[in-house]
Amino acid sequence: IFQSFDQLILLADGKNIFMGKPSNALDYFATMGHHSPEQYNPADYVMDLVNQDMKIREELKEAYLQNRMIEGQPRPSNIGTQYLVAEPSGKESDLTNPDNVNLIPDKKEGKWPIGFLAQMLILFSRSFRLTGKAQFTFLNFAQALSLAVICGLCWLQMDYTEDTIPDRSSFIFFIMTFWPFQTLMMGLLSFPFERSVIDKERASGSFRLSAYFIGKSLAEAPLKLVLPTLFLIIAYWMARINNNFAIFLAILVFQLLSILVAESVGLFLGASFRNLHHAITAATVLLITLMLVGGFFIKNLPHWLDVWTPWLSLFRYAYSACIRLQFKGGQVFRCVDGSYVDVCRNNPNGTFHGSDALRYFTIGLDIGWDFLILFGMFIAFRLGAYFSLRFIRSNSGRT
Repeated sequence: IFQSFDQLILLADGKNIFMGKPSNALDYFATMGHHSPEQYNPADYVMDLVNQDMKIREELKEAYLQNRMIEGQPRPSNIGTQYLVAEPSGKESDLTNPDNVNLIPDKKEGKWPIGFLAQMLILFSRSFRLTGKAQFTFLNFAQALSLAVICGLCWLQMDYTEDTIPDRSSFIFFIMTFWPFQTLMMGLLSFPFERSVIDKERASGSFRLSAYFIGKSLAEAPLKLVLPTLFLIIAYWMARINNNFAIFLAILVFQLLSILVAESVGLFLGASFRNLHHAITAATVLLITLMLVGGFFIKNLPHWLDVWTPWLSLFRYAYSACIRLQFKGGQVFRCVDGSYVDVCRNNPNGTFHGSDALRYFTIGLDIGWDFLILFGMFIAFRLGAYFSLRFIRSNSGRT
């Protein structure tokens, strides 16, 4: 800790005896014949040196007066001066000196110690480091890569035939539910573990909540997209979904967007519930409900549910858009028995295009609308998480 300070001021009886870098402190005292033993804690040595004898204290105070430097004044030629930094003169020009800018109080004292952008950058750096350490572990990489290979083997090199249509939709549904489900649970745990620290730091006026929230969002969201991207790169091409690279990129975009929406839902629930067990229960019920009404498991919901619940499911929009995408590009499929495509019923040896396979599915909105609604969900739940974090709290703090 002693060595980690940028600048150190040592006092004896309220008078300066050293001002400079911590690494230069022992060398400075050695010029006066006070040598620290090897492997001795420098902070302990300085404390012992100052407190052992009044004569030594007076000597150190007098030596500092002879060796010290002041901005704008001639530099003393004493040997100990090289280990010290210049004291601010108190003039306005000293405020431009990066070494001294924090030593003189600013005449304008605002509500916050530093500006919004500076707060956000510091909090961004902290969140980036913490999330990176938690996210990029050997086990997480092993999990993502193993599941990608297993997934690719289960759907390995599917033929472009009629009987693979259900398997292709199953692949899309799996990748559009597995990663959002996992990311939502990770987002759910984000705020509860940091809540006490946030409340204390806000109560002390350290930063704006908005700076914390934006910094955290910008730091964590990109990191949580790395492993899903690696997963899809492996599994997609092993399964041979669509050879068009542009289609792959579009499906990747929808997968990552659905992950961001799920993370936002997790942040919202984690910020809204003070009790973590309550938040996990609510998240489980919500996720299962959205999966059931999304249109994959149950195609004929009761009318009073079917008219509104499917439109609430984030899985519906991502799944619907990717189903449309994977059958685009003019890919030709081979007929089998006509079970899924009408044009194959009387022509088992014929062929059809991907657009003919879409009639087997209940497709809702266009791809563009699916994207806009998912993006709107992302914004809405992020804002909900922010307002929940701001107003649902036990300790008061500056906002």
